[in-house]
Amino acid sequence: MEYYKNNKVLVSYLQSVALADKNLRRLNLKKESYVLTEFEKANNLYWVESGFLGVEVQMESSPYLSTFIFENDFFGLDAFSSFKRKNHTIKVLSSEASMIEINTEFLLNALNKKPELYSLLLENFTDILQRHYQFFDFILLDPIERVKKTLLYLSGFIGSINAEEQVQLPMEINQKVLASFCRTSQSRISHCLKVLTERGFIVNSRAPFILIDHDGEN
Repeated sequence: MEYYKNNKVLVSYLQSVALADKNLRRLNLKKESYVLTEFEKANNLYWVESGFLGVEVQMESSPYLSTFIFENDFFGLDAFSSFKRKNHTIKVLSSEASMIEINTEFLLNALNKKPELYSLLLENFTDILQRHYQFFDFILLDPIERVKKTLLYLSGFIGSINAEEQVQLPMEINQKVLASFCRTSQSRISHCLKVLTERGFIVNSRAPFILIDHDGEN
């Protein structure tokens, strides 16, 4: 289980450092807005204050979502990469999102003055890798199991408790998003959701998805 990290401590420290106003920038973006495009190599790290985003891998056949970025996450790790370009984009999936853009040179210089915060940043990077490992053999699963695993995974990060004390996902997590992440057609996703509804795992096959019984699931 991934533990909560108090990343606000790091962001607050950076905001207190000299020249912060020239090296930190707040972004308020709407759904479908791109933070980074395929051809941009990031020179900045980003911290998500609210909302959630998706990493979309650009393939010739069809782009697909490879992972999600949630509130309190850092992203833009390719800023530290030697690759000159990348094959993915990052866009907002929630209705809106707020984030802090951090110049990486400014970040490293500031951390040199407070090195104890390096461990917090490394912990973030490591947890991001661990999330990827959870889906290492994802594509080998039966489509129904892929959908089920995705719903459970998302419920742990962006699920909320509704009036019936059930876990409900945001409206923006719809069949199109599931199809992109599960790397299958939307018609197949529709069928999988109907099966999961019949099995009593979710309330209905349309967003917002509500999980009925998720205790003890992996």
